[in-house]
Amino acid sequence: DPSRTITGDAQMTWLRNGLVASSAQWKLVGNPVMISPISLDLVPNDLLGPIAKLLGLSTDGVTFNADQWDGYTADRTELLHLLRDQRITDTVFLTGDIHSSWANEVPVDAATYPRSPSVATEFVTTSVTSDNVDDFLKVPPRTVSLIAEGAIRTLNRHTRAVEVDSHGYSVVDVRPDRVQTDWWYVTERTSPTSGVRHAASFAVATKTQKITRVSHPV
Repeated sequence: DPSRTITGDAQMTWLRNGLVASSAQWKLVGNPVMISPISLDLVPNDLLGPIAKLLGLSTDGVTFNADQWDGYTADRTELLHLLRDQRITDTVFLTGDIHSSWANEVPVDAATYPRSPSVATEFVTTSVTSDNVDDFLKVPPRTVSLIAEGAIRTLNRHTRAVEVDSHGYSVVDVRPDRVQTDWWYVTERTSPTSGVRHAASFAVATKTQKITRVSHPV
């Protein structure tokens, strides 16, 4: 439905004009909900409920999240086609909201990716304390959630990494030749003096719209 809009006309015009006019090396877009298309079709039924709860959705067999840009595909198509048609490179969406960690390439058409090009990248930070999938399931972290993560990566080839259990924050480092995001996870979410550990780092090099894993944080 092209009348269903996540931004509204005024904000979409502002965003489009800003991207076209920008002379910045990197265009960093603060983004409240994930823009990358995500299908959950291969996630086992016993995990769909907790995943849906994580995403704030109905638990009745949902396989995609209408509460992010997946629910506003006309807006997303307009924006991604702008990036492609105007040859705007080095756009990075910085996203939160869903209590989990993601590194995504953003294709014009996810169904034909990688034949359909990636026109942007997206880094999603997790929650510091709000419940994640293992908390909803009341199971140890990095156990049953691994099944869901494997299914997500299998069906969504543009998702370069996903982790749905851990709590923490992300640090984004911007240099002329690349943007790198480091994920740091707290060891105990209920303690204000919790330690932290480096979990993963991913980077996008200029003009590539492709994400690569990096071995060390900045």
